[in-house]
Amino acid sequence: MRRAEIALVARPDVIDEQAGTSLIVHGKGRRERTVPLTSAAAAAVAHHFNHVSPDIPWLFPSKGRYADTHLQPVRVGELINEALPDKWSAHTLRHRFATEAYRSSRDLLLVQKLMGHSKPETTAIYVGLDTTQARSIVDGISLVA
Repeated sequence: MRRAEIALVARPDVIDEQAGTSLIVHGKGRRERTVPLTSAAAAAVAHHFNHVSPDIPWLFPSKGRYADTHLQPVRVGELINEALPDKWSAHTLRHRFATEAYRSSRDLLLVQKLMGHSKPETTAIYVGLDTTQARSIVDGISLVA
């Protein structure tokens, strides 16, 4: 998820579906998408909401002067950077997620939907190519009938 999408997560966005818990993500251009949560992520979100006042709708509420709103995206990015090792950021995590989701599914359109991209070309930029597999594909092609 993008930093701005993380900042906007609120109680009503966490939904129980037949297959498990999902999250309604409020993306760019006011487009919404539904993304499944892992059981660990769903448990962490549920734990948070069970331990804060029902009057606080945000997963990441702002503290202090603007306590009635959510954290700003830049602050979400700062917190992620503080929590992760040096080379990682919210953006590098998005790239990693796209790569792993594609490696697992081989479905660029599904990864596009999960990422909230409007064009598959954008998703293709995020998906790291597996050069080992590319080599085995090329090596396996015979141009002679």
